[in-house]
Amino acid sequence: MKIAKYPFAVFSAALLTVMLITPVSSISNLIWLASVDMPVTIFSSLEVILFDFQRLGIGLYLVVIVGFSIAFTVAGLISRFSKFGGKYLYSIAGAFAIGMALFLMVELLFQTELLGGNRTLIGKILHLVAGFLGGYFYFYLISKEKNYTFIIRFFGVLYAYLMLGLTIEWIFTPVSAATDFGFILDELSDDAQNALLRDFTSFFFATFLFSLLGAITLNPAWFFSVGIIYFGAGVFNLIAIYIHGTDLNQIFIVEFILGTLPSALGLTIILKNKKN
Repeated sequence: MKIAKYPFAVFSAALLTVMLITPVSSISNLIWLASVDMPVTIFSSLEVILFDFQRLGIGLYLVVIVGFSIAFTVAGLISRFSKFGGKYLYSIAGAFAIGMALFLMVELLFQTELLGGNRTLIGKILHLVAGFLGGYFYFYLISKEKNYTFIIRFFGVLYAYLMLGLTIEWIFTPVSAATDFGFILDELSDDAQNALLRDFTSFFFATFLFSLLGAITLNPAWFFSVGIIYFGAGVFNLIAIYIHGTDLNQIFIVEFILGTLPSALGLTIILKNKKN
């Protein structure tokens, strides 16, 4: 666990930083839209913030992980071989990593400001503050010994993050979400649309909530609840294919994978508790 805590501390610090950065860009975009007389409502604002948090956050998360990995490694070497060290060294390293990552994303990849918040001075400052806080959080995580629950909580929160994305899609863009599952929403009756929307939204929201509760409470029952839902979906998918003659699809593979991860987390908690 001594070695494992460092990469997972990077993953956790990067996730926190992305959660702080994406709302800055979303709000900046909304302010710009309002300034050019585009209609901005409470519902559309919430949609933009949540979608940016999910879709933009995934790509940005990978970028921040790379940046933090390099910056914190250098900070660790400086701390080890010089008198400089401590939480503020990692905080400065985090801010520097975010600044360089945003600069390189523009210069080397997109040739445009991908993040709306980076187009203004206050936005740039807030992004650097997010990196600073991410570095501070990283130092906090590595400064104390961690046990297996640290990794359990990380995977539980990450799983919940992914399920939140699916929930958001079914709430705000149901036509697109339905298409991904082979439905043409507009061709269904009103009752069928209602059933599809309420059931799928509840399905993904429940697994998001259960996984988050599992990460917070470390009660394996929450993780097993998620596993049962997705294993059940996979089994009944196969029953529909081979007994009821529906078209063959590969979604059952994803469903079994989605059932395996939370079940593994729950089983790990039980085995560790027995050992202790």
